[in-house]
Amino acid sequence: MLRRFIDRAAAAALLFSTIAGFQAIAQENAAVAYSSPQEYKSLLAEHQKVYQYPSQEKVDRIVDSVFRKLSTREKIAQIMIIEFDSQDGSRRKAMQNRLVKKEKIGGLIPMNDDLVPAIRRMNELNRLSRIPMLISIDAEWGANMRYWDEIPPFPRQMQLGALSSDSLVYRMGYLLGKECRLLKMQVNYAPDIDINNNPSNPAINTRSFGEDKEKVARYGIAIMQGMKDAGVAGSAKHFPGHGDTDVDSHLALPVIPFDYQRLDTLEMYPFKHLVAAGVDMVMVAHLNVPALDPSGTPSSISRKIVTELLRDKLGFKGIICTDALNMHGVAKESGLEKKDIPLAAYKAGADILLMPEDVENSITVIEQALKRGEITMAGLNERVKKMLALKARLGLFEKGYSPLVEMNGLEQRVIVQENLDLMQQIAKNSMTVLFNDNSQGFGLPVSFKGKKVAYVGYKNPVLGREFAAVANKYGQVDTIILEDDASLAALRDARNRLRDHDLVIFGFNQTDQRPHKGYAINPENISFITEWAKEQPMIAVYLGSPYALTRIPNYRNFTAFVLGYSNNQANNFAAAQVVFGGIPAIGVLPVTAASFKVGESVVIPDRFREELFHFIGSEGDSIQQVKFDLGEASPLLSVVPQAAELVASGKIRESDTLGELLEVEGTDSNLTVGELFTPASARKHIYYMHALISKYRNYVSAESFVQNMLRKLGMRHTAFNGKSVAVAGYSLQDIITSREDLAKFIFAAHNGGLYAGERVFSPYTAGLILKLKDSYLK
Repeated sequence: MLRRFIDRAAAAALLFSTIAGFQAIAQENAAVAYSSPQEYKSLLAEHQKVYQYPSQEKVDRIVDSVFRKLSTREKIAQIMIIEFDSQDGSRRKAMQNRLVKKEKIGGLIPMNDDLVPAIRRMNELNRLSRIPMLISIDAEWGANMRYWDEIPPFPRQMQLGALSSDSLVYRMGYLLGKECRLLKMQVNYAPDIDINNNPSNPAINTRSFGEDKEKVARYGIAIMQGMKDAGVAGSAKHFPGHGDTDVDSHLALPVIPFDYQRLDTLEMYPFKHLVAAGVDMVMVAHLNVPALDPSGTPSSISRKIVTELLRDKLGFKGIICTDALNMHGVAKESGLEKKDIPLAAYKAGADILLMPEDVENSITVIEQALKRGEITMAGLNERVKKMLALKARLGLFEKGYSPLVEMNGLEQRVIVQENLDLMQQIAKNSMTVLFNDNSQGFGLPVSFKGKKVAYVGYKNPVLGREFAAVANKYGQVDTIILEDDASLAALRDARNRLRDHDLVIFGFNQTDQRPHKGYAINPENISFITEWAKEQPMIAVYLGSPYALTRIPNYRNFTAFVLGYSNNQANNFAAAQVVFGGIPAIGVLPVTAASFKVGESVVIPDRFREELFHFIGSEGDSIQQVKFDLGEASPLLSVVPQAAELVASGKIRESDTLGELLEVEGTDSNLTVGELFTPASARKHIYYMHALISKYRNYVSAESFVQNMLRKLGMRHTAFNGKSVAVAGYSLQDIITSREDLAKFIFAAHNGGLYAGERVFSPYTAGLILKLKDSYLK
């Protein structure tokens, strides 16, 4: 797990100095800083291996061996990828079996399904294939995009756009690749490098890194390189750019009305950088782009866009893939019959034909076009060899390789702790504070001093209860959880019950990312909530899209606004810690939203309290709460801080000897106070520390000092347990505590003696605790 947040935003490295053309692009855009492939690899842990691609000589040998055995019809089938679903009917399954066994189709793509039946069906089809098939998947935020009940989701790309570094983005790309390889899938149709500058975009939206073209390019390269290092080919999409549309190309043909200058400098900007960086594949969208093709031909079947622009002008030598050919943007709007659409895409210059609807007849149509001389055999051979070379590079022809997924324990194997850890890291580093008014003490991070604090979990009670549990680890927070069907009456009741509270934290936990669904915001309820925020200090925690701000009138009535991007456990956990200062707030807004510009945020760089690392109710969380006797380590929480405060207050000095201070005789009389405060002496001479406290600190009892310290730290599980413990032959009171409480104590020491803005002990004492803690807490 990377615990270092590496910011390369100002780095001056180029991505691939060896790739022709890339240096020129980087020079033209000197503000963009890219990490090199080797820099990315350095971010991997020691146990993580980079996929070893075979030599070009070996790839060529494999391609030649397979290619020469193919008939013309089989060659055509090789450049097609068909979809499947375990729920398909018997006729459709029979057709798929035929395409695999008889036609030798090139690849498969799974549709939405349940994991086990889907993989079982994929295994069935792979058993029928004599030539290994390329298995591809739409997995922009992981295989959860297809198997959402069984596999945890990585964050969507818009949340990645809130990060200030590409290191975690690369890590996610690598783990996306590992997840695909686990499922024997070799191509991921990601990253989406559309620049989403249209809040109403129904097709892209949160699938985009945002509207900063430089960040989109940089993070797109990071995802691509991560997948490549894991042995998975990426596909930059949706060329020439699907971000500024308000029409879904699944349902119709969006129009991109901008001139060439705008398209070249904005929409196509990330594509040029990924092409230069060596992306394996580019997916062409179904768009009407008059500036690029005045005929109105959908871009996926436009030779001007596919060949003349992408292939020739941008110099892309890799594989060009169509978007799904069954989407209405081309299937309906082209005016062509289903069987003719793949030929149109082929003529435009596509190498891979994705999800044609009438596959067998489409193969025949292309075969007939060859015979008529409309297309050449040389062009077909080139495409087939590209497909076979990709398969060879990704290991499908390697000796001993099996395309079959082991079914035993599959549902357990796809839940990978390394992935879960990264999801938490991304959540932690992307939480975004849009504004924060702490002038009256009602902003972030929340202080409990002199305040009665409450939390309202609005819908999604599971997340509400988890947020409340995190809150109560930091202090006393009264909680109201409103169910999914919470009405205006329930909100009124909550307001009435909390009238005597000084501060309310309001959690928007049931959200929707889709603009056409109104982001799941009830106008009447949201109006009531914002009016409530006007009457009573209130912090908003919104676990949803930044675009939803346009549906929240008077959002400035809140004292602070935390944006959490989506309503999942990792984001909820991170947002709660931002509110109470357990982690810094360092996310930045990836898009323009309401009155906020892209890149805006309020950065809260320092921790206010200790960080929590374990989800509520997890095994790690339970372990943190287990109480235990400190035993011989008890002085670290009692005697050491009290003795150190004597020095900090000037009552004694480090240079004073025990002979001078305590009239000690013999060898120990020459020991100085400073020598007592060394790891070697601290446990051995605890008696002398206690004697110094008894003689020179008479304004408060030892027990009162400790209890006051525990109160300030909120160490509610720590106390003297009524037992005694012998330390170096001296009897002291034993302390019972928990790891959770110790974390507060150690945090205060690291924070110079401050906890939640309050002075607990002096910086001198804080430094001494850090120096001695390892000798006590072994």
